[in-house]
Amino acid sequence: MANFGLTDLAAAAPHPPVWKEALLENRAAVGAGHLLEQAALFESIPSAAEGCSLVLATSALNRRSPEREVVPLPAAAEYIRRHSGGGRTAIVFGPEKHGLTGEDLSHCRAIIAIPTGDAQPSMNLGHAVAVVCYELAGRDLGVPRRAAVRENPAASARELEAAADEIMTFLQNTGGGKSPAQVRRAVQDIAGRKHALGLMRLLARRASKL
Repeated sequence: MANFGLTDLAAAAPHPPVWKEALLENRAAVGAGHLLEQAALFESIPSAAEGCSLVLATSALNRRSPEREVVPLPAAAEYIRRHSGGGRTAIVFGPEKHGLTGEDLSHCRAIIAIPTGDAQPSMNLGHAVAVVCYELAGRDLGVPRRAAVRENPAASARELEAAADEIMTFLQNTGGGKSPAQVRRAVQDIAGRKHALGLMRLLARRASKL
């Protein structure tokens, strides 16, 4: 991150012993220890992404079939321009051993995939972070401030989570037949694409009264 001018680091439920060791030793972050010291700690991905209008996951995808859109890294900057609504974007990386879980991915709008060879699709976590930071830091991700964007801003990640949770609860209570991940994905797509958070909340409130 420091190599490419990125400074906003957040850790979602880091393993305490490992995090403490990283802070105390700092040997793996020569010249960038301040990023670890200033990093914000959170209990979950939604809380870590508070204030972000777009949340993107990263995954090698070599052992799973994703239930959301996959964006090749070279196309990620354009995807962010089109879907962030001018707000902040969070890029989520998983643990070194197993990456992000299905539950982790359910909080993300799409998955960024680094094009790699079929014989070795998975990358070391540090290398993956460096490649993504390099690619995004070299692109102009600014979005012109237009009246339409100000009047109808994209829903934040936390707002989408709240809307998804309301509708998921209703569907689960009434036997909707969809998995939580499928419902969450559908709500995120609709609200993020159409800036329809108010409509989604209205639907949730009305559905809860049926």
